[in-house]
Amino acid sequence: MQKNTWGTVIVAAGSGTRFGSGVPKQFLKLRGRALVDWSIDAFRAIEEIGEIVVVTPGDSDLWKPFWNPPAGVKTVAGGLRRQDSVLAGLKALESSCLVLVHDAVRPLVSVSLIRRVMKGAVDSGAAVPVIPVRDTVKSVTPSSLICGTVSRETLRMSQTPQGFTLDVLMRVLREADEVTDECGAMELAGYDVLAVNGDPGNMKLTDPEDLMIIESLKGGIMESRTGIGLDFHPFAEGIPFVVGGCLMEADFGLSGHSDGDAVLHAVADALLSASRLGDIGSLFPPEDEEWKGADSAVLLEKVSGLVRGEGWEIRQLDVTVVSSFPKISPIREIMIERIAGVTGTEPERVWVKGTTTNTLGDIGRGKGLACMVMARIARSTDTEVMANH
Repeated sequence: MQKNTWGTVIVAAGSGTRFGSGVPKQFLKLRGRALVDWSIDAFRAIEEIGEIVVVTPGDSDLWKPFWNPPAGVKTVAGGLRRQDSVLAGLKALESSCLVLVHDAVRPLVSVSLIRRVMKGAVDSGAAVPVIPVRDTVKSVTPSSLICGTVSRETLRMSQTPQGFTLDVLMRVLREADEVTDECGAMELAGYDVLAVNGDPGNMKLTDPEDLMIIESLKGGIMESRTGIGLDFHPFAEGIPFVVGGCLMEADFGLSGHSDGDAVLHAVADALLSASRLGDIGSLFPPEDEEWKGADSAVLLEKVSGLVRGEGWEIRQLDVTVVSSFPKISPIREIMIERIAGVTGTEPERVWVKGTTTNTLGDIGRGKGLACMVMARIARSTDTEVMANH
């Protein structure tokens, strides 16, 4: 294969909203560097690859705050469908006649795997890496009943990068209906695609738990911290009652800092405690007129941004509301969704529960509300990360 005959399109156009991290997953940090950068390094190590294009989300606000493209790497905006995004990347290639298409959320791709795909594409015109299906595969009815066992003998799971002749792939994608990968478009167009041996370690980041596995495979060590937040506010008449980011129907509310939302205040302090970044009183002084009556969700959003900016991921928020009013169980799911949304984490990492003091003290006599929160956060302890903090 001649030098500079190959181009690479790395697809990083997803918004990542389903992942729930607040940052598109292709730009999350792995040992201090964005996931997409790990793939770029692998392709740059191959002499025959002369061009690399990264397809980014169409809204630049979704990626520019989190990633700076390396020198020599071109970026183009993606489209609504995968094939639209890939086509945009293919059109940006200027001197290539063969192309590799890779998912940015597969940061562990190896040079040896890339070369296998390149050889397969040269030999047959199109190649895709595949790995065997190791588990028994079952067919399931819509009512969740097993209705059969599928033979694994001919089944394979596809990966990226996938390799093609550039002009053929462009023509096929322009004419294709919606497909999940480029190999699928080639199949539907009647082209033969060669299967080459994939790599079980070339895993795709799909769920938050996958990041821990990828970090482990890459040799990263995770640092985990826990923080506690505690806040109390008395009830007062004639003010809105906001708790856990939810506006309640009541003739009274919580009197105190900003809008008095003791729940969100406690969440903020727990995160600040775990990350060693101060406390809500020092960051948003109650005597400062800017924060008088302010929406506590705005304060918590700022705190969450500070925590993520230090490389931390929110792993767990355990919230305990102490009060005789409101009853927590009827509004639990709403509060969970609200807290998860404000902190940029997924609802599965948040739990909210209520308790009382069994009539002990002013809170037990219905004069106020308290909240205690336990927050657990984690980040890589790679030396490159720590040097930046």
